[in-house]
Amino acid sequence: MSINNHVQPIILHIDEKLRLRKPLKEEYNIALLWYSNKDIMLLSEGITDRVYQMEDINRMYNFLSNSGELYFIEIYEKQWKPIGDVTLSTINVPIVIGDSNYWSKGIGKKVLLRIIGRSIEIGLTYLRVPEVFHINYRSKKLYESVGFVKLGEDDRVTSYELVLSK
Repeated sequence: MSINNHVQPIILHIDEKLRLRKPLKEEYNIALLWYSNKDIMLLSEGITDRVYQMEDINRMYNFLSNSGELYFIEIYEKQWKPIGDVTLSTINVPIVIGDSNYWSKGIGKKVLLRIIGRSIEIGLTYLRVPEVFHINYRSKKLYESVGFVKLGEDDRVTSYELVLSK
């Protein structure tokens, strides 16, 4: 079943301090700070020689929103603040906590569990993550902690799948 047969909600609530929100195209520039961080680029894209420019982010977000449901991850601290992004798609479920102040705080796991819940709600039977770079041990641990199993690996990346129903 295709994700595109469903209307993407504007907001997916996780808890009182965390939510996912469908970004407007004119808000894509918020991600420029995240993807201009060399650590983020290494961990999420495997890129060491450059950072993303606005045209890269537009291209990436247009692709992600056309192949699934793109969300900003937002935390409530007196007001809602975007701290990263996640996409629900059967071909990839990329997640980036773009603000390193929020790394290793359990946010990624809460986000991924909500994405899995949304996947079940719309009738998906599996989710795949084609590339997690070996250097990104946090993401590998995250996907495995919510039930993704290793599909394969090479000298650079590991791929994962989560079967939702049979």
